[in-house]
Amino acid sequence: MGTEIRPLKGIIFDCDGVLIDSKEANVAFYNLILHELQLGPISKEDEDYLHSQTIHNSIQRIVPEKRVPEAWQVLSRLSFHSVVHLVRLQSGLVELLKWLHQSGILCAVNTNRTSTMDLVLRHFGLEPYFSPVVTSSDVPRPKPHPESLQLILKTWNCHKDHVVFIGDSEVDQQAAQASGVPFWAFQNPSLQADLHISDYATLHQQFVQALNHSSSCQISCYRS
Repeated sequence: MGTEIRPLKGIIFDCDGVLIDSKEANVAFYNLILHELQLGPISKEDEDYLHSQTIHNSIQRIVPEKRVPEAWQVLSRLSFHSVVHLVRLQSGLVELLKWLHQSGILCAVNTNRTSTMDLVLRHFGLEPYFSPVVTSSDVPRPKPHPESLQLILKTWNCHKDHVVFIGDSEVDQQAAQASGVPFWAFQNPSLQADLHISDYATLHQQFVQALNHSSSCQISCYRS
């Protein structure tokens, strides 16, 4: 089915599953915490949960309530540096970001990560492409609450209809719906979205075509 790429002032990206493939790294990091607590590894079900949740919610989920304070002590001694080598950039992302930057389209990050977000951006040399970078530490109510998206709109001085939010989870979808920002789903056809993205190379090509035609450009996508 076709849809239109409208003129955009900015694109807001989720991090995990959108900018990066981090599932293996996240699982390894949380398993380090559980190993220190002499607890078993996380379950498959919890792997999916951790993908989109804040670290606070994740610790509450995988650690018995009585041992949560101990888990925070363990966490203070660990660093995401130990697993960052397991993180992979999404294919075609850098080429798209370079084109967006050259075209004057703003880019931001809206993530439920905390202090590890800076490490990820530095590791891949992505800092120049994103401003602002909003983590769950920057707002009292992180995703799925719309506050983080609203903060980006305020920082950019942009109307919600002039930007889009690219995410891959129900948490992202809910945040977009609550804020009124158009939502593009990345590699997750089960989500309700204005556009479904299969890969960044295709999206890049569609942007270029839209710009070259100087008008709305029909692009192919799959809908839930």
